[in-house]
Amino acid sequence: MKKRAFNVYQILIFLFGFVLLSLCPKPVYATGEFQADYDVQYAIAPSGKTIATQHVTLTNKLSNYYPKQYSLLLDSDKISNVIAYDDGGVISPAISVKDGKTDITLAFNVKTIGLGKSFTFSLRYEHSGIAAQNGNIWEIYVPGITNDPDIGEYNVTLAVPPTFGPAAYLSPRPASGNTWNKDQMIRGGIAGAYGSSQNFVANLTYSISNDALVPKIGELALPPDTAYQKVTVQNLDPKPQTVVRDSDGNWLARYELGPRESMAVHAKVHIATFIAARSDYLAPQVTTPSYVTPQKYWQVNDPQIQTLAKRYTTPRQIYDYVASALKYDYSRVNSGTVRLGAVGALGAPSQAVCMEFTDLFIAIARAAGIPARRDVGYAYTNNPKLRPLSLVTDVLHAWPEYYDSDQKLWIPIDPTWANTTGGADYFTKLDFNHIVFAINGADSTLPYPAGFYHATSTPTKDVDVTFAPSVSLTSHPDIVSHIEFPSQIGAGTNPTGAIVISNNGDTSAYTISVSAQSNVGNVGLTQVIPELLPYATVRLPFTATIPQTFASVNGTIKAQVNDATFKQNFTVRPIVWLIAAIAIFAVTSVVIAVKLVQLLLWKIFKKH
Repeated sequence: MKKRAFNVYQILIFLFGFVLLSLCPKPVYATGEFQADYDVQYAIAPSGKTIATQHVTLTNKLSNYYPKQYSLLLDSDKISNVIAYDDGGVISPAISVKDGKTDITLAFNVKTIGLGKSFTFSLRYEHSGIAAQNGNIWEIYVPGITNDPDIGEYNVTLAVPPTFGPAAYLSPRPASGNTWNKDQMIRGGIAGAYGSSQNFVANLTYSISNDALVPKIGELALPPDTAYQKVTVQNLDPKPQTVVRDSDGNWLARYELGPRESMAVHAKVHIATFIAARSDYLAPQVTTPSYVTPQKYWQVNDPQIQTLAKRYTTPRQIYDYVASALKYDYSRVNSGTVRLGAVGALGAPSQAVCMEFTDLFIAIARAAGIPARRDVGYAYTNNPKLRPLSLVTDVLHAWPEYYDSDQKLWIPIDPTWANTTGGADYFTKLDFNHIVFAINGADSTLPYPAGFYHATSTPTKDVDVTFAPSVSLTSHPDIVSHIEFPSQIGAGTNPTGAIVISNNGDTSAYTISVSAQSNVGNVGLTQVIPELLPYATVRLPFTATIPQTFASVNGTIKAQVNDATFKQNFTVRPIVWLIAAIAIFAVTSVVIAVKLVQLLLWKIFKKH
């Protein structure tokens, strides 16, 4: 009889089983006939190829059965160098490959009969799917197992070469030393990543337009800096009027559009992602009421949501509930997906995609008083069956964040991938693969992420993301400043001016100190700009108080922006000068008017 226990985990699907034949003429198919104890070792080479070794001990639970065969099905066709042996010597494996899967069957050399008798065999093979290098990061995925009562001990050890670099995360951590146990493996297996940061280059196209008959400001969302990603805007064509940061932390580029004008904007953006929160990130201040209120897709006051919020009161409890309560519907991925919202997800739990997992988490969290919001962006996946991307438009993804008031940090999580990977931990640590294009918190829909700005109703490919070797070493802010102030001023007036500061660099500038003084006019300005985004411009206005004077006076405004100093000269003209200037203008105007009348009369009389 064949017995197979299986579990889906990340890239691989392992199916374990062994064939049990009765000593009676007719086989008896039943469970509880053998106990299987496993010692499984994964040794990863610097190339990423993995040698997997299983030492399996089968113990008879009945007196009249013995194991005759063992079968292993791997969801990969990249298996090689299969070796097996038992106490009777080498076993010649029967190997078949079909539909991308490899089936290995072992016929044992020995028969072990008797209650409590044990039999041990070993299987070794090479597998190229356990470890994969994606950009700068090595990722590993070790499959978990089901909670089969016939499995006794199940211990896993993992050896990783030092060339992979430091372990960014291992989830879960080993139970002891370098060993994971059965309890850990039945909860989803092992996921790990090695390296310090991942680097991407995103080429993005936005189409914005103004259908009105008057000018307006068009706005688009660039990928922003977050606690877990750093953005370098390598190129933005055409350049915007400015770039501002909203309350959610979005980077909004603003363009002036004329009547009936359309514009295509092309951006090349470098994005570095991190597992640990950046120490240099300037986090926006969070006002809790803004993130616990109802929104269109987050029906906080719905009775079903309220009931769930009373039952699940922590982010972890809500995450576990959502990951298990909904079922991912792969049939919706390639269709015109309609967003159901939190209540819609509860009404159709088997028709969920990433939007429903995200919306349900946010609604329950907000109802429980936990600030929560949505990230929309790009998530790298090399197996869309296990880590699907649900937003058809440019194949994007959505996941929630909750606010940790102790850490003063937004924590991203992914209940969708927890569901589709069979329990992988996307709560304790996310990964290097999630890139935020837009954050929806104040509004459940806006701003739209890159990939949602199309010139026509027919979707186009506007998002192209590839791995990059490293962050550009030349990336830096480029602060340019000048003073706006009239060069000629009348005495006794109160003219206005501004210190204009622009960042023409490709990364944000932080903590910009600005001061300005004048020797005439009592100009005094002192201010600190916490952050200036790339391509952003800030105007700091000031007003001068010019005293009365009967003689021309030369004045100077001196300004300092960080370590850079600059000045602008101006001249104060006395009031008599102003009167004289007006008189000269008036006389000149009269003379010109008289000349024009004389010319007109001359032409009239000439005709007659």
